[in-house]
Amino acid sequence: MKRGLLILAILLLSTPVVNAESFDGIYDKYQAVYIPSTKVWTTGSMAGDRIVLKKKTSTGTGSYSEYYYNNGKQAIALSSNFEFIKDGRLITVNNANLKYGELIYQKGKFIEKPLSFGELQKIFPDTEIIKISQFQDGKLKIKKGWFNKKTILLLNDTKEYFHKYSFKPSNVKETDVTGLVTLKRIGIVTFSHYGEDNNKLIIYVIN
Repeated sequence: MKRGLLILAILLLSTPVVNAESFDGIYDKYQAVYIPSTKVWTTGSMAGDRIVLKKKTSTGTGSYSEYYYNNGKQAIALSSNFEFIKDGRLITVNNANLKYGELIYQKGKFIEKPLSFGELQKIFPDTEIIKISQFQDGKLKIKKGWFNKKTILLLNDTKEYFHKYSFKPSNVKETDVTGLVTLKRIGIVTFSHYGEDNNKLIIYVIN
């Protein structure tokens, strides 16, 4: 009996995990299409009132996103460096700041507005949102079942900056949203700048 439980545990822990959150990422030279009549974003449409934008990633530090009309005129320069479409909404992600917004069309122009905690929770319904201010001395304990994965999203509500930060182990990050993390095992997860100890965040995943 014990041998059977051990084999089951090994199989569960070794099974590849697919992130519960799914979305259509917008990458450099991709297009995003907004339909004013329905207020919906998509990656392609033949609607008569569609507005087609093309993404361009700026050069230099940060590599932020810019969107252009078909005539080459800039529609908007964003604070984000990754965007995705989910449920007809275009969500902006500032990975360096771990902050999130939404691109909306208002009075004939595009505007980036911050997402509230509640709005963000609706975008990531199967995810626990963790504020950076919840860390005490850079440490935080998160409970997870032995055989269950847990997805969390780091939200920066402080003045800290997380440019070029990464996770260890690296496989907890499965998407281009830096703060979206899948905890698969009990143990320690660190978030730091090139492995440095200064300003390191430590997540203790416990049962």
